[in-house]
Amino acid sequence: MPTTPTLSPFLDKPVDPADAKYIVFGAPLDKTSSNRKGTRFGPDAIRRESSYLDTYSQRTGLDWDDLKLADIGDVNCGDVESCLADIEELIKSTDKVPFMLGGEHLITLGALRAVKPDLVIVYDAHLDLRNELFGEHMSHATYLRRGYEELGYKAIVLGARALSSEEVEYAAGNDDLSYITSLNIITGKADPVKTVNEAIESASRIYLSIDLDVLDPAYAPAVGNPHPEGLTTTQLMDIISGTLTSKVAGFDLNEVYPHFDAGNTATTAAYIVMETLYSHIRSLRVD
Repeated sequence: MPTTPTLSPFLDKPVDPADAKYIVFGAPLDKTSSNRKGTRFGPDAIRRESSYLDTYSQRTGLDWDDLKLADIGDVNCGDVESCLADIEELIKSTDKVPFMLGGEHLITLGALRAVKPDLVIVYDAHLDLRNELFGEHMSHATYLRRGYEELGYKAIVLGARALSSEEVEYAAGNDDLSYITSLNIITGKADPVKTVNEAIESASRIYLSIDLDVLDPAYAPAVGNPHPEGLTTTQLMDIISGTLTSKVAGFDLNEVYPHFDAGNTATTAAYIVMETLYSHIRSLRVD
């Protein structure tokens, strides 16, 4: 699947995937956003800010040379269906572990169609289980429900707090769909690491998706639908690093709207991508 090259690859990594274990690619879809516009600029903003990160990881002890990664550019996201199809085709055509940069959260549906996971782990302020939003059956707020209808996976959403009664009722009526609110994580009423690891035990193939609005707006203001009382960056990374496993077959991070701040959100996004990849490398060595 051809991609559009990028002038600033993630972490200044090579663009040739021949010797890589991971590929990064962008999916700059920006068609069904319900509040702000501009997430199509997210992938390049994340790449740009990644160039200025110090790459040694305190969490894992890993550094730049430990990450065998290639940034292969962007898929074409001129319209929803072709974008989803290109994402699906790209992931199916590679033997590398993909990490997709969004773009709005609808891009995850294309990856789910390719990976066909039996467990989806989502970090998000929203459940994205609506049947439609503003008349859109396929949107960033419906992708998890569409994927569930098509693929029949189990899903757990962590950090949820911007809820609708429709989604709460839909999740309650389907045993395969669950969520942990940010408030229960923050107050210690839930143990997200234990809950996720229990779900992982019975899974064989996992997909992990990070909507950056899972973070409190104090840490990530430049997202499409910011909502108060979110997680801190440390809380998010503690959960991710405590639950990563070799069973994870693909990743994405989405919903960065870089024009709504001075680069802090894109920097945080780049850091989360880097640390998540390091944690995955560590899990491969331990499992």
